[in-house]
Amino acid sequence: MRKTRLLILLASTLLLAACGGNGKVENEQFAFLDNQGITINDELMLGDSLTLPDVYCGDPNQTLDDLKGEALSREQYQALVVLAGGSFASAMSNWLLLGVRDVGNGITLAAYYGCNGLGYCVDLMTYDRQGKLLDAINARELHLVWRCDLSNPDDDNSFTLDSYFTFSSPNRVTLHRVMGRCLMDYDGDLKGAPQWQQAWDQDYAINDKGHFVLLGQHVVDKTGSVDEYATMDFKAWDLLVCSQQDLGVMDVWNDFTPLVDETYAPDYKYNPFPWDVAQLYKMNPQRFLNWMAAHRGADNRLLKHFKLLVDDRPQLIDEIGRLDDATARQWLTGIVASWDNQPPTQHP
Repeated sequence: MRKTRLLILLASTLLLAACGGNGKVENEQFAFLDNQGITINDELMLGDSLTLPDVYCGDPNQTLDDLKGEALSREQYQALVVLAGGSFASAMSNWLLLGVRDVGNGITLAAYYGCNGLGYCVDLMTYDRQGKLLDAINARELHLVWRCDLSNPDDDNSFTLDSYFTFSSPNRVTLHRVMGRCLMDYDGDLKGAPQWQQAWDQDYAINDKGHFVLLGQHVVDKTGSVDEYATMDFKAWDLLVCSQQDLGVMDVWNDFTPLVDETYAPDYKYNPFPWDVAQLYKMNPQRFLNWMAAHRGADNRLLKHFKLLVDDRPQLIDEIGRLDDATARQWLTGIVASWDNQPPTQHP
């Protein structure tokens, strides 16, 4: 009996030591967070899913208390988030570290919540053991309800959007998305069953470089007569939830373009796809331009949507000038010059 008690006492002591006595998770690859004053405990370890409650940053009653996580100081935000750039890190407002996860190869996956008062985002970022940022993906609002006709306050038709992330294995991430069209009552609440609904998944693998490799989308379920324009808009929006670094992202977008062209007639001026392509460029300009220069033939389906970047002419010319390959610089400069006699692609 005495021996058994000693073994229990020893096991308890070892468990307390491993947890730091207060739930602290002892993992040397999280040391870079500890150096930033962030102690990783059991509550900050991501489980198999990442689901947020319905949050709306325009609501003055909405507070960070409605979310679990570690609020970031300005210094922590600067050290951990800002490095991803403006497409991922909006101006400092309310930022939370929602949790972390060991994804193997000495790589840490961290999930953040950011709110600037108008909307919110969920960023997934990967780091090495020294805290070097390896990659990032950004998902805007995961839960939305809005009127189909925003200009008509009496419109009782609404689109709904609901989504969440799951981690099916150490290095696999899936974004689950459900979109539908419903009726709203006079209080703005949803009523009745959706008129139509479609669910799809978007899968990623985290490779040994810490990059999010976009594996593609697939429809899981759909009911009713689905609005193809609406779902196409959001499939394109979801494709912007992609790696900042992985070169394969460009191929996925290029392969997606024919589906967009099938959905939207050439004269349909509200096609949002060119705007999405511009956002893809802003995510990592050098990756975008190098890919464009390497695909100068008929297999480049994104070229016709590239003209929207005329709005960013000075910055675009500067980015082209940074390319290593002289032939690439010359070809892209000629493309930009050709826009002078052509109107930019229309977009909302």
